[in-house]
Amino acid sequence: MLKEYLRKYNLKLINRNAEAKIRELMSQCEITPLTKGQTDDIQTYFKKVLGCKVPTLWHEYFISRNGEFSVKYMPSSIYYSQIVWRLNYNDFSRAYSDKGFYDFFFSDVNRPRTIVKNINGYYYDDTKPISQKEAISRCGDIPRAVAKPTIGGMRGNDITVFSSVGGKTDGGESIEQLFSRYRQNFIIQEYVHQHDEMSRLNPSSLNTLRVLTYRDSTQVYALYAIARIGRMGEPIDNLSSGGIFADVDLHTGRIRKCGYGAPSENNISKTDSGTQLNDFSIPSFPQVISLAKELHLRLPYFNLIGWDFAVDNQGRPLMIEWNRSPDIYSQTAHGPAFGDMTDEILQRVRTLPDTLTLL
Repeated sequence: MLKEYLRKYNLKLINRNAEAKIRELMSQCEITPLTKGQTDDIQTYFKKVLGCKVPTLWHEYFISRNGEFSVKYMPSSIYYSQIVWRLNYNDFSRAYSDKGFYDFFFSDVNRPRTIVKNINGYYYDDTKPISQKEAISRCGDIPRAVAKPTIGGMRGNDITVFSSVGGKTDGGESIEQLFSRYRQNFIIQEYVHQHDEMSRLNPSSLNTLRVLTYRDSTQVYALYAIARIGRMGEPIDNLSSGGIFADVDLHTGRIRKCGYGAPSENNISKTDSGTQLNDFSIPSFPQVISLAKELHLRLPYFNLIGWDFAVDNQGRPLMIEWNRSPDIYSQTAHGPAFGDMTDEILQRVRTLPDTLTLL
């Protein structure tokens, strides 16, 4: 009885929040209504592969922005309520995705160097426990570093880029105050010096790639890759901070057509630094895709993962983080999130248990 109540409550909350978000986005751009024929085609398709009808607000939004009709666009309400927590095991999601544990799970992977991290109030130097005094001392004089939450941080929220001299940051905080602001479960990492070509997209931000991978048995597939690019003067590349996102062709590693920004910004041809987006070649792209597939096999409780990678100044893929429930608003730039594998994935989720209800 309680389990069923919680399931219904969770689904109601997910659907309400998802619909509120899409309506807010739609209010910020010009929307072209779907035709009756398009709506009928969408409902016929989802009824066949998923067994239910779906809200079409997301189709309307994506099609209005990129001009490309497809029945396979994935509504976020359906994705979060019926798909992601069937493909991924919710009970393990929070602990596995804690960035404080990356030094354990991905010790052999090229990542930003950890200066100090806090896990549940305890301080560590990668895997070795240290005192708070030692942690503060290690952050006292740093040319440039990044502080961020290790649990729950989303879309670039609460990221601090800073330098420090004599225990004071360039923002005027003491290191003690910086630590106090984050309280616990945070990490301080060395700032990444990215590849010159990635810097050309925007020199003030670390410009990254979001790669969505899907696992079926021992095979991992890359579903899409999106270049995420910051705006001039901004330190992060997230869309929520005004960033640009553009689809990268999985076969060529080149940006396809144009970029997109806020809901009112379509068909962006150049970045703020003047770099042409169409046909821009992402350095070391095949290595990024290969690494994403390889690392996915280390996380057997998760069949759908969003990976964030940079390319460092030596041309090596550099893992930033992985996401257990990646958002799929990149459909604006890429098209349907699951692409040619949509039928297979939707038919598979009908056979999997809903782990969101296991509370």
